[in-house]
Amino acid sequence: MITHLIGQLMEVKPTEVEDKKTGRVKHGTEITVLFEGVDEEGYKKFTAEAINLDEEDFDRLKDKIGKTVAIAYQSRTSQYGTYIYPDRTMPVLVLEKNPLDYSSYIRDQKDRKK
Repeated sequence: MITHLIGQLMEVKPTEVEDKKTGRVKHGTEITVLFEGVDEEGYKKFTAEAINLDEEDFDRLKDKIGKTVAIAYQSRTSQYGTYIYPDRTMPVLVLEKNPLDYSSYIRDQKDRKK
């Protein structure tokens, strides 16, 4: 199953990881995405996620900081649980606006816990 995580692109940086067995250096891109939502009581909730992508994504995304992006995640279920991870076969989409905009959400005051 494919799920898209949608949020604001906060940072794009190149990464290098050395394989300790072979000594080869693998280059990649790490992006930081801020996801905004509301909790069950209607209060704002923010979550930041660092996501590792391929090296080629750096040049394409470095000028997109502050934009809304959608990252495809693959979901797999096994006998040991459910795992989600970025689907590297699908591109990171840059969106004109956040389709999950909660800025106009009005918290219902009578539902608040006392």
